Amino acid sequence: MVDTRVASPSGPETQVLSTDQLIAWRWRALGQQLPESGFPAGSHAPALVYLWTTMLIAAVTVLGFAVFDRDDVPAAVRESQQDLMRKVAHSLSLSLTAADDSFDQTANALRAGAPPAAASIAGLTGEQASWAGVAILQPSNRKTIAASAEAVPLTLIPNGALPEGDTPVMTVEGPAVIRVTTLGPDRMLVGVQRLLMRSLRLNADAQQGIYVLTPDGKDYLAQGVDAIPADHRPEVLRGLPGLSSSRSETIRVKEWTDRALVVSAAPIAETGFVVASTVVAEVADGTSLFHGLVLGIAVALTAFLAYALMRAFLVNPLQHLLHQAKLDACGTLTRTRRILRTHEAYRVAQALAVVSGNRIHGRRWRPTVVQGLAVAALIALAGPALAVVIAVIQPATALPAQLNRDEESRVEAISNTLGNALDSGLRTVTRLAPGTDTGKGPLEEALAANHRLRGVYLVEPGGEVTATAGRASLRSRQPLPGRGGVLLDPVVQRLPVVYAYQVRPDGRAVVAEYDIDYLLGLVRSADGRAVVADPDLRTILDSEGYRAFQPLRDVTMRTVAATALPGETASRSTGLDNRPALVAGAAVNHPTAAHLEWVVVTDRNADTLPLPSLIERRWAVLMAAAVTAVLVVTLVWQYFIFVRPLRRLASAADRIGAGDFDEPIIPQRHDDVGAIAMCLEICRQVRHTGSARFGGAVRLRGSATNFTAVLPRPRRVPRER
Repeated sequence: MVDTRVASPSGPETQVLSTDQLIAWRWRALGQQLPESGFPAGSHAPALVYLWTTMLIAAVTVLGFAVFDRDDVPAAVRESQQDLMRKVAHSLSLSLTAADDSFDQTANALRAGAPPAAASIAGLTGEQASWAGVAILQPSNRKTIAASAEAVPLTLIPNGALPEGDTPVMTVEGPAVIRVTTLGPDRMLVGVQRLLMRSLRLNADAQQGIYVLTPDGKDYLAQGVDAIPADHRPEVLRGLPGLSSSRSETIRVKEWTDRALVVSAAPIAETGFVVASTVVAEVADGTSLFHGLVLGIAVALTAFLAYALMRAFLVNPLQHLLHQAKLDACGTLTRTRRILRTHEAYRVAQALAVVSGNRIHGRRWRPTVVQGLAVAALIALAGPALAVVIAVIQPATALPAQLNRDEESRVEAISNTLGNALDSGLRTVTRLAPGTDTGKGPLEEALAANHRLRGVYLVEPGGEVTATAGRASLRSRQPLPGRGGVLLDPVVQRLPVVYAYQVRPDGRAVVAEYDIDYLLGLVRSADGRAVVADPDLRTILDSEGYRAFQPLRDVTMRTVAATALPGETASRSTGLDNRPALVAGAAVNHPTAAHLEWVVVTDRNADTLPLPSLIERRWAVLMAAAVTAVLVVTLVWQYFIFVRPLRRLASAADRIGAGDFDEPIIPQRHDDVGAIAMCLEICRQVRHTGSARFGGAVRLRGSATNFTAVLPRPRRVPRER
């Protein structure tokens, strides 16, 4: 029994509390002062976060394997066809836009006073022009005033009207665009342009065909094999006319068990035309759900084992130690103390026993918390290690042949675009050369009309520049050979200086230097890396950054470049180390630039292709990386938030265990370790000051050395009467 006295105005009042009641009161008072150990302050929080996050990663991995566990045409083939159709449609739209610009220039000249004669419109239908036929007519009676080349099939325009702008039609020769623009009262300029497509590298074994569709559903086989019967073609191409964005889909045929039809399409800008590709592709197995289950179960089991070890070496010792510390801080008599199995917790428990007048006896060596967490980390890493092993032992994937054909088409497109850009500069200087004006005006106009150039110059026979439009010339000052062409300056070695020139009759020459950034932009249109190399396999352009005229170091790219230099488009589906690769090369065969003997080589990272085996490998590696990252975050969390403070507390507890009760324990944390430190400080104060400190915690605010002290009860002085 305990006797307590409370001062009152009427005199001393006596209240008797039992020991159990006093301890219960101290327990409640202590609980109100100790910090809450809920999430994320509780020592169990990191282990729980690790467990549930790892379980989520394992479940997502299994779900990812399940989603792709189906027999279908590889997504890489569908995406490749869709990308190819987008590029073909973009190329056709650029051709149509360029032709429309020349058409509008002629219309403006006619409005400005040019005579409405065949000579005024003949430039649109020349050998290098895009228009098959152009005419000036009277819309009221459809009477032709002047015409050049073929007759414009105006009867194909619906409703017999002549609408302004482009109208897509299907002629006997194929798809075409009829353009109409008003010149003045009862005068119109009309023209017909064939929709011509460059030759693509089609896969004959896959019965690949390229179709062009009009908005009203008419189709025309532009290239390849017409493998779709006429009665099934409307069903296969259904939904493609009037398409607003590119798409690719697989059509299963009942008679085919191991093949399917891949239909990909893309709209040609705002013309209303749609270009579509049909390919018979092999059906492949998807990802293995069994492999996903094995990986998920392995990661889940190792996560459970690691979680159990984290609890055994960190969470449980701290929880038991906190409970015992609370009992000691309330003055509870503990007859049997639990022997904790970690070194730091044992040292703190020994100090609690010493200040309570006892001592724990047991083995001196115990594993530390860090050692236990290290074992947990090793077990936790077994699951990700298994995933990495499965990813590494996956056999090399054989790329579908269709991917090689599509890559060859892409590299040829870059080669043609690069050749056209060089030819555009040559045509610019050829047009300027016959002029007699030597001022900057014509040079600036030509530069403004051709964004492929960095500058246009008038050069003297000795190589000196006398007139400049644009940026300063980088070409070395030397006489120009021959009459004209496109050259690479052999003297400047710090960067490729490519220029077109045309010598005038007076010996002077008009020179246009190409903008290397623009040419690099053409090269960067390829997926992956693209390189332009010279006959010595030195780098002229490189989409990934480079030093000019350095040897092309990639062995596979060098092999493909050497094969393509004579003019033959080549590709490889494996590297020299038998790893999957997608490398293609094509020579720049445009007549303007063929003498440069340049070759374009593209290299796509095959590991990024959506093929089933590669998807399995990526899922396994991604899961391993995610689990490892979560484990590292958990260990860092545990070490800095709990292990290091526990070590400091254990060092302070060693002093108490040795009998030194004078130096206080500094509680500065609002978590389990801080609560244990507060309880140990209460016990130290009880041993140093007396039992009045039971159940009263030190403050956690203020400085670390700002402690409370027990004040003596004031004596009551009797009042004088």
